[in-house]
Amino acid sequence: MSESDVPKIESTPPGENAADVEPPIRRQGLTNFLRALKHVNEASVAENVKQRFSDYVTIALVVLCILSLVMAVCVPVPPGIKLLPLLFTVGAVIFYIINRLGIMISLTARQALIVWQILVAGFWLGVTSAMLVMLACFYFVSQGNGY
Repeated sequence: MSESDVPKIESTPPGENAADVEPPIRRQGLTNFLRALKHVNEASVAENVKQRFSDYVTIALVVLCILSLVMAVCVPVPPGIKLLPLLFTVGAVIFYIINRLGIMISLTARQALIVWQILVAGFWLGVTSAMLVMLACFYFVSQGNGY
């Protein structure tokens, strides 16, 4: 299938002329971030967007993970038991990512690369944030009861 066989998708909303719509401005940092959040929010409530059953399952898994992690911190249980909700959360995140990566086959090569770069950036943010929290915990534990 060549590119000429692929139907072109209009990016202009129905009822608007393509000449009247201003092109997106790149490199405006926070402004574009806020515009992107607004765009995603509008897309998530659009009537033509259908949610799959697995989308609802992953939403429920996120809620269960949050509750289980809060319970692991609040309830006095052995440390080994406290690791179970963390393992459950890691499994839920992997399940979530696997379900969403299938979407990338419907994207153009450029869109797929951008999504992949955002995914990798999110991974590194998570890794470095976890290291920061771990180092902060080690620091405060090593300080002892001097307060």
